[in-house]
This record gives sequence, C-alpha cells and structure tokens, in this order.
Amino acid sequence: MNKIENAVERHYWRAVIFLVILILAGAAFWGVRRFAPAMFLGKPDLIAVPNDARPQNRTNAVTPNKPELLNINTASTEELETLPNIGEATARRIIDYRTQHGDFSSVDDLQNVRGIGEKTLEKLRPFIDAE
Repeated sequence: MNKIENAVERHYWRAVIFLVILILAGAAFWGVRRFAPAMFLGKPDLIAVPNDARPQNRTNAVTPNKPELLNINTASTEELETLPNIGEATARRIIDYRTQHGDFSSVDDLQNVRGIGEKTLEKLRPFIDAE
C-alpha cells in the first residue's frame, strides 16, 4: 500500500506543477496581449494612432511625439483597414467612392460612404484627415 501511496503522491505533485506552469504561461500570454496588442496584429507598421491635437500649420514638419493623421484622400485599402470599425468591405467602399466622386473635401464627407454613419465617423475622427 505504501508503494501505491507514493506513486499517487508523485503523480499528484506532477499534476500540480503542470497546472501552475500552465497558469503562469496563460498569465504571461494575457499580459502580452493586454499591454502589447500590436504584437498580435498582422502589420504593426500600419497601426492607426489617434492624434488629439490637430496641427495648426500644415507644413511638412512632423513633431516627434505626435503621429500624422491618416489622409483619407490618399490612404490605401490596407491603411484604411487599420482604422477602428473599418473592415475590408468598408475600406473598399471608401476607395470606390473616392474614385467615383473625387477627393473628400472634409472628414464629414465620409458619411456619404455607405456603412459609415455619424457614430462611426466620431470614432474615426481622431485618426483621419482630409487634407
């Protein structure tokens, strides 16, 4: 009986150690996803970043801490897909609209594209520009 008890106890501790390792690995994965989500996106160089302070002068000087806004008149499908609530179909509709009607004169003109309403436009506004 002592031999069986030792075997059960040994397997018990192996199972406990395995579960602890599994929990630690899951916590590490969650932490990376939570605090470095760009690692899980396909192309981290095409991530749209909001720019709260719109530049007053439109010179080509780029401030080091403030990224450029995405220009909806020149953006590609891949760049548009990095915006919140914009998928492949909506990005294609934006480019089709731009091709048929010309450049957008303002960000508000984006509402003319099917699938982009007032709420979606407000979510996009910090990321885009039409100039």
